[in-house]
Amino acid sequence: MKKDLRLKNHFKSEAKSVRLNARSPHNKQRLAFNLSFVTSNRKYNFSGKHFDKSIKNKFVEKMIRLSNDDLVTILGWSKESGIENLPDHIVKLAVNSEFVASGRAATCLTGMWIFRLAKSGRVIGKIKGTTFYVLAIDTTFDLYQHG
Repeated sequence: MKKDLRLKNHFKSEAKSVRLNARSPHNKQRLAFNLSFVTSNRKYNFSGKHFDKSIKNKFVEKMIRLSNDDLVTILGWSKESGIENLPDHIVKLAVNSEFVASGRAATCLTGMWIFRLAKSGRVIGKIKGTTFYVLAIDTTFDLYQHG
């Protein structure tokens, strides 16, 4: 049995469908994380001094939490607990050129996807299927502003 999930972009009238395979209750569609395309900007990657032990712990804990539940469930959580979607133009991030050249960027869901590391930062990426491509870790809260 297949289940359609319609994701609405709250900033445009378009919606994008994601087909989730729901053959059994044991076949959850869980989020997986890819760290291959994090920006080279030290302010937003794993190399900067901002990415200390505390941030690393929160980052790993949040990835574990998000990958333990079904994607449909996570999409229903609040933005503080789950993930939120913003239009690409709101987020001031130069996306890794290898990510774009690989064709992955063109096949991802619309917009940038964000999950929060409590009040310590936020992780910004793109989603393709059930893969969350981590593109930046914003601990200075300056990659986008909420209005």
